[in-house]
Amino acid sequence: MKKMILISFYMILAALTALAINPRDMSFSPIDFDAPEPERWVTDNGMTIFFLEDHQLPVVTATMLIRGGQVYDPAGKSGLAEITAALLRSGGAGDRTPDQVDAALDFVGANISSNASKDALTVDMSTLKKDLDTVFGIFTDMLIRPMFDSAKTALEISNRKDRILRQNDDPESITRRVYYETVYQGHPYGLYPTLASMGNISRNDIFSFHKKFYSPGNCILAVAGDMTIDELNSLVGKYFSGWKQSGEKIEPVANAEIKYRPGVYYACKDINQAHIRFGHLGMDMKNPDRFAMEIMNYCLGSGGFMSRLTKQVRTSSGLAYSVGSYNYLRPLGGTYFSYCLTRADAMAQATTMMMDIIREVKKNGITAEEMEIARDAVINSSVFEYDTPSKIVTAKARLEYLGFPLDQMEKNIENYKAVTLEECNRAAQKYLDIDNVAIIITGNKELFDKPLETFGPVTEVSMEIK
Repeated sequence: MKKMILISFYMILAALTALAINPRDMSFSPIDFDAPEPERWVTDNGMTIFFLEDHQLPVVTATMLIRGGQVYDPAGKSGLAEITAALLRSGGAGDRTPDQVDAALDFVGANISSNASKDALTVDMSTLKKDLDTVFGIFTDMLIRPMFDSAKTALEISNRKDRILRQNDDPESITRRVYYETVYQGHPYGLYPTLASMGNISRNDIFSFHKKFYSPGNCILAVAGDMTIDELNSLVGKYFSGWKQSGEKIEPVANAEIKYRPGVYYACKDINQAHIRFGHLGMDMKNPDRFAMEIMNYCLGSGGFMSRLTKQVRTSSGLAYSVGSYNYLRPLGGTYFSYCLTRADAMAQATTMMMDIIREVKKNGITAEEMEIARDAVINSSVFEYDTPSKIVTAKARLEYLGFPLDQMEKNIENYKAVTLEECNRAAQKYLDIDNVAIIITGNKELFDKPLETFGPVTEVSMEIK
């Protein structure tokens, strides 16, 4: 009996195998991207609001985008934007001390976080609908009436100094920092907090930074969730109506320019691996060639195991723990870079192979088959960036923040669909500048398979922490 069952099983398995379809032969209907359109309006005090009603769950989320960021740190005070943002959440707000804010949010299971990136300031909120009035009140107090508790301020600065003292512990972090310091030399994108800049920041500086940037006309609020537009208007009127403009003018920051000397920038670290990153300044985030560049780069290095760098450097040659390339689009000037983590005694071999692969793509381009796979992957993944009401409303707010038309999400999909092989290969020829790269290598040069001078003039980067 068992034998008969086993024979039947294998017969069924054989039949299913014969009927199996190769995934590459499968076809699907084209993606139809039709996201709901949020409501948008501007309050009397100049704050822009985006709202998308969603009653699937009894939850409300909000993101406040504030025009500002680390690029606006005053000279000699790098880290001020980050400290100010951190203390909005940890330094007390309104009439609540820091501990009282924590207790109030913990009691209802709500979350508020604040952050400063290079190009933006953000405050995020998530709460159950039943606790919305309380949590929204704390959210607005953080934005409008932060306490910046003196003890929390001292602790925040002290903690950040400790982080700086440990900044050379991780070789990957060293490589990343030195790369940005090099390619963005002389620009705020290339600045990092130091012990000296932390020591220059006072509590008065924090209040001044807050007053200048956290102003209603400088803010875009994105709200989604289990509420109506009337309920939101009521909350906004209750908590934001008294918020006045700071009246301070925010001057634009200049775009990045090439100031570095191509060559090798060596960071000495006694490890038996080599962390490699090389690249150059690239396109900003509004460059019309960005769609073709992204699809081309998927084939070259960002497509994981589908990319040429991974296939050849990691899979076929076994030279990398991780390898790839990235087209980093930024408002004030992007950068294109490749990266690799390999054995110290394979540093030159891996670097040479990566450069040869990039030169090959620059010269001869990618294939039509590669492009089709990459384009489908990019389009399919981009749709999931807008798969919830919260993501959609925040994305719309970011489009306005960055100066894009509000239908740019839909346009992006159409632009990806319209990219041709010729456009991808033209982008490779135009934007892959492998002969003018800054090459950052972190490791022990005594263990490398070839001298660093193989790749150009060498600058040893100081690891001294100041």
